[in-house]
Amino acid sequence: MLCACHCAGQSNVVYYGTNASPISLAFADTNLSESAKSAITEDLRVCLSEWGKQSELYMRNKGESIGYLYNFKSSPHYPENITFPREIVPNGVSGLALHIPKNLSDAYTNAFAFAAANSNIVAAAYEFVAYLSSTNFYTVTSNEIVDVILVKNATPDMYLLSFVDTTNSLRKQTYYPPSVLSFNYSPNGPAVSNLWMEIPCSNPIPWGGGATWNAFPAIWHDNKWKFCIWDSWVP
Repeated sequence: MLCACHCAGQSNVVYYGTNASPISLAFADTNLSESAKSAITEDLRVCLSEWGKQSELYMRNKGESIGYLYNFKSSPHYPENITFPREIVPNGVSGLALHIPKNLSDAYTNAFAFAAANSNIVAAAYEFVAYLSSTNFYTVTSNEIVDVILVKNATPDMYLLSFVDTTNSLRKQTYYPPSVLSFNYSPNGPAVSNLWMEIPCSNPIPWGGGATWNAFPAIWHDNKWKFCIWDSWVP
């Protein structure tokens, strides 16, 4: 049921579409603190800032839902087991609001707790993405590539031999800040438990404009974030 989630006076707003159209948020969990709502709003803004430019609002009449926010590509910011919010519900102030179900706000609450307990690792994640998006990434040398990417069973010679192909491939994409939801532990990797992150990225479509969206996995290894290619990687 989507009822009981319409928060009159809701001030949290996100933006979607090519014209950055605003829409309020309606939280199903009425016990959420204002600081938690603001933090969720900010993360949703990060997710929608570029990928969300392709989102469109469609109206319908389906129970409590009066519309949905449509994007033909799934969110590259969210892991596969979490669905980006899309249902539109009535709102007394703005008329429309994007519904935030309790299971999503609960996931955010857990993610915020993780980020607070691992602030240095999370800060390093954003620094890594900023590095990938800067011209500094274009000056990485063949000896430094092991600080940027981890490949299962790769020898030092293999890193050197694949340096040009690897860097050319990685530089084709544009990288964006991750969602706080993108961090997850997995047994896949060199350790018993490994911390992974999904980095949203886009590639321009050479025909017809637009872009394709994906998420490139990175791993926390040797006290730094690295792109990672590991067999049977599961987010």
